[in-house]
Amino acid sequence: GRELGLTTREFALLAYLAVASPPGYHRRDTILALFWPELGQERARAALRQAVHFLRRTLGAGAVHSHGAEDIGLGDGVVWCDGRAFNEALAHGDPADALALYRGDLLDGFGVSDASGEFDTWLEAERVRLRARAIDAGWYMFPNPK
Repeated sequence: GRELGLTTREFALLAYLAVASPPGYHRRDTILALFWPELGQERARAALRQAVHFLRRTLGAGAVHSHGAEDIGLGDGVVWCDGRAFNEALAHGDPADALALYRGDLLDGFGVSDASGEFDTWLEAERVRLRARAIDAGWYMFPNPK
């Protein structure tokens, strides 16, 4: 995030769009509740528009797509994310590639002090989910460890 000049919140938004399940588009209202809970609806939407504008300017116009007025998602191939690649490898039935990508907890040590507690709850749930999927992939690859 620092190399791109992203704020902690912008980086967290980018990570959320890259990893949140199911992949694809996510509701603006959900994103507002996660990242700008302290603002009223109008100001929160303006903050989200500003963050999306900055991501598009920094990563390219196709970085963030809108789907109608209420959904946004990352453009395909704009950002590579190990968490997303891990999920895709498992979806394609390739646990070996998935395990090669798994290096520990998602955004270990990362937090957004001025986001909602719901973001922390989401992040911890994603960590647990990805860890469990990695364990399952390991058991699949090595069913009879000795």
